[in-house]
Amino acid sequence: MDRRTLLTSIAGAATVGACTAEEGDGGGQSGRPTLAIDSEGPGRWRIRSWKWQGGAWRPQIARAKRAAGGIEWSGPINAADRAAVLARLSG
Repeated sequence: MDRRTLLTSIAGAATVGACTAEEGDGGGQSGRPTLAIDSEGPGRWRIRSWKWQGGAWRPQIARAKRAAGGIEWSGPINAADRAAVLARLSG
């Protein structure tokens, strides 16, 4: 295999992997972007979760902060990600 063929196959694989697959009922996890929790300072985080809507994955952005009663957040988080978010922020 020469270099041109190799680069073409790598680019083709990346393109195919980036395409959104039809999920039907939206319940599948195929191609789902990863959950991201970014620190915004001591005891504060930005959470990016994903929801299948209208034939594509849509981001849901929330903010969380440490409070006396535990972790409080504002904004939507996908229900499937709530346990993972609490586990990461509590640990």
